[in-house]
Amino acid sequence: MNSRVFLPFPVIFLVASLTVAGCLSPAVTPSVQEATPVPTLPPLPDTAVTVTETPVIAAFTPSPTLLSSEDINLHFIDVAFGSGNIFLERLPLSDRRTTISLNAGRPSDREIIETFILKFNALSQSNRLFENTKTGQSGDIRIKFLSPDGLKAIDLASEVGWLNREFSSGGVTFAKIKGYDIYINDRMEGDQRSHYLLRALLYTLGFKGDSLRYRDSIFAYPENNATSLSFLDEKAVQVMYGLGMDNGMTVDDVKRVLFFRS
Repeated sequence: MNSRVFLPFPVIFLVASLTVAGCLSPAVTPSVQEATPVPTLPPLPDTAVTVTETPVIAAFTPSPTLLSSEDINLHFIDVAFGSGNIFLERLPLSDRRTTISLNAGRPSDREIIETFILKFNALSQSNRLFENTKTGQSGDIRIKFLSPDGLKAIDLASEVGWLNREFSSGGVTFAKIKGYDIYINDRMEGDQRSHYLLRALLYTLGFKGDSLRYRDSIFAYPENNATSLSFLDEKAVQVMYGLGMDNGMTVDDVKRVLFFRS
């Protein structure tokens, strides 16, 4: 005889309830949800906020300077003709090299002069300067270093006094040029000393004028402390000692050569 097991009704009702609630279903791995970003709250009204920025340094690229042949020619006329000379006063054409002598001064002065000589000879198509500076006063162009008191004693009056020049400022005389004799204030130092040494030497080579247009020019007025020729200055030397210029030419002669050629 088969026996049957009868479960009480409350037990049957409990099992059915658990099945519907999922308690007896297989375990399901819950899905992982992405975390919702928490918004940043603004600072309190009285709270100071310090923001640190990394500076961005842009590379400096100089603007190109566009210069025409007319700019070069006009600069040459400015620096070749001063307030006194109406004729070109450059070294006369010669196959013989012009010598420069140095009286007193320092080894650095000699170095500056000889460096300039190399530059001049590279630019000139006509005249040449002797590369080795002489000692004493036997050169065609004579440079002498004097004390301020000694410089005051130099009288620039002469039969061609309109060609002589004094460079001075604020009651201080930096240099005097009388013909082919150059007198330099020995108390000057640094770039100022180098500048007036070169400026005076260029004056004897025919550059009697000044440039009011270009502040980087060694011929700039008011004077600067430039110790080398600018690009336009180099071009001016090339024009002055090219094959088309000669001592004694008038402004009109020079203009006919320059503007006809350009």
